[in-house]
Amino acid sequence: MSSVMLSPKKFFRTPEGKLGVEWADSSRECVDLIKLRLACPCALCVDENTGERIVKREQIPENLKLESLLSVGRYAVGFIWSDGHKTGIYPYPLLKELTKTP
Repeated sequence: MSSVMLSPKKFFRTPEGKLGVEWADSSRECVDLIKLRLACPCALCVDENTGERIVKREQIPENLKLESLLSVGRYAVGFIWSDGHKTGIYPYPLLKELTKTP
C-alpha cells in the first residue's frame, strides 16, 4: 500500500465514542479508545530493551477520553489522553492496522 493511501484525511468521533479515521483512499475505519491507548508504542508504555508492554489494561481508566491529536510530520499522529499520557507517536501504518482489526 502506498504511503499516500496511508495518510489520514480526517479524524472523527463515532456515535459509539470510538476514534474514526477517513484515509486518503476514502476508506473509513475506527478503533476503540482503550485499545488505541493500550497500543501506545512509546517508551513509557513499552520497555525499549525487551519490547515488553509496560502499561496494563487495569491502569487505563474506563472513562478514558481523547483530549486532542497532533500531526507528527507526514508520517504519524500523537494523542493527548485524559489520563495525562501524551508521549506516544503512532505511525500511520500502526494506526491503519489498529483501525482495521476488531
